[in-house]
Amino acid sequence: MNASMPSIANATNEDYFHQSRVRSAPIKSSMTSLDGLPKTLKIYRIAGSKYWQVRFYNQGRYITQSLKTTNGDEAKAFAHVFFEKLKASGMRMPQAEDLMAATVFQNQYLLHDLIAEVLLAELQKVQRDQIKHGTYVMTKIRLEGVVFEYFSRHSLHEIDERVLEDFIGFLTKKNLTISTIQGYIAQTRKVLRLLCRKKILPAVPSFPALKSQPNSRGAFTLTEYRAILRRSKQLRDQTYSEWIGGQARWIRLAYHQMPIEMNWLFRFMVYTFVRPGDIRQIKNKHIEVVRNGYSYLRLTLPEVKRHKAATVSLPAAVQIYATLLKHQKFHGYGQPDDYVFFPELQNRRMVVDIAGWCLNWILKDLGLKVGPHGTDRSLYSLRHTAITFRLIYGGNIDLLTLARNARTSVEMIEKFYASTLSAEMNIALLHGKRQ
Repeated sequence: MNASMPSIANATNEDYFHQSRVRSAPIKSSMTSLDGLPKTLKIYRIAGSKYWQVRFYNQGRYITQSLKTTNGDEAKAFAHVFFEKLKASGMRMPQAEDLMAATVFQNQYLLHDLIAEVLLAELQKVQRDQIKHGTYVMTKIRLEGVVFEYFSRHSLHEIDERVLEDFIGFLTKKNLTISTIQGYIAQTRKVLRLLCRKKILPAVPSFPALKSQPNSRGAFTLTEYRAILRRSKQLRDQTYSEWIGGQARWIRLAYHQMPIEMNWLFRFMVYTFVRPGDIRQIKNKHIEVVRNGYSYLRLTLPEVKRHKAATVSLPAAVQIYATLLKHQKFHGYGQPDDYVFFPELQNRRMVVDIAGWCLNWILKDLGLKVGPHGTDRSLYSLRHTAITFRLIYGGNIDLLTLARNARTSVEMIEKFYASTLSAEMNIALLHGKRQ
């Protein structure tokens, strides 16, 4: 501590007690608990007076009084007299169970303030464009929900490895996946670090090790992919009728038959590596047809997962986009600000829902909804297929080039995509010889 810092016995108008903007509000740095008195009794300074004050929280309310002294030692003595007078007046003093309840109450208030401070820091990250607002919202939901629910029942200064192990068990009982639990751990660490900075915890205790198995979304084989494309054309003249019981027919009547765009959408995703979420955002102005010895689409898509660099397609995507554009112009769309897929839908969330529903119709019809290892296939499987096909059929493409063009990382390629390749898929490389 700084040697020049004045003692509590010195005059209380020192600059050391940083004054509050509100004259009657306690100056935080001056709040002092006293030995032999309840923790809810404190002496403190306010900006609007030169005298020390005393405050006692009891029975759900504060009792305050000016101690009429500027001397800290006198203030301590006067606070003892103040408390004895309250007892002599017949005021009910807190019993052991009351003190326990007060401790829990104070713990909840402290945790609430800590979470608010963490969220303020996260919101500032949003303002600096370090994280997306959606990430902040997820952090807020987790901290104010499950994290507060659990830790509000524990003394924050006593959090250790045992408490954190119990927290993991608490999350597990809520049937959360390992990846979701790891997300909760990451958010909880922010609170624990703040506890350390405030000297409430000596160090951040270690969480139990959790290892999640890669849960890739199952690529389609070349045979399965071709079958999907064929069936997407065959179902254009058929109306879906296999509604189960009272299942709501939320899909518009116009989409009860397979939309002609679905075949193009499936192929476009495989030839451009886009995510399902991208297809609802892509506008014609995001796509440039390039012919300079190579023929490809240059896609400058809205930022996603901190990736915003332009990507390039495979050559086949050029003709698919030309067909799409011709179809859209025939229906009065195709302008730079028009969406590439289902431009007639104002609610863009519906685009992914409709595309996913149509793919599920095809997969269930073909018996391909579940992969050979029990993996549930979805629209995201087409992105998985795109990357896997490049790994198999793309020559000696390096992972860094592939990862950058797919707007992901090498780590994700190795963890979720390359992990599904079998030895037979690269049989030519395995059997090859040096020239």
